[in-house]
Amino acid sequence: MRNIFSTQNLGKKRVLVVDDNIDNALLLATLLEMEGYLVDVANCGYTAISKIEANPPNIVLLDLMMPIIDGIEVARWVRQNRPSVAVVLVTAYSDLDDLLPDKIKFDGIITKPLNFEETILLIQNILEYGKQPISQTYK
Repeated sequence: MRNIFSTQNLGKKRVLVVDDNIDNALLLATLLEMEGYLVDVANCGYTAISKIEANPPNIVLLDLMMPIIDGIEVARWVRQNRPSVAVVLVTAYSDLDDLLPDKIKFDGIITKPLNFEETILLIQNILEYGKQPISQTYK
């Protein structure tokens, strides 16, 4: 991971990748860094919340299923405490209606296996146009 305090990183968009499978997180982080993003990684909900609280990213790519604090709880915390941070759900589940509680707002959904081009396009759209055009509230 790059030094986020370097002057060459001023103005770059910050992405937090949260996944309990560290290999998946590091692969996605590497690809995003190659696209010019500043990327940090968290392997659990506790670490994600701590990192978001200390240095809020522009966008969080959040795995749904994680032990102890899952993606739903992290998203709920972000919405209550850092509402300007965009949250994109990353999941292998195709039918989310039964999994997601009422009124949890995500700014996008990425399904696994990831299509990297679609992932980059989604991130670019959210960061360029804001959260409103692609906001999705479930149930």
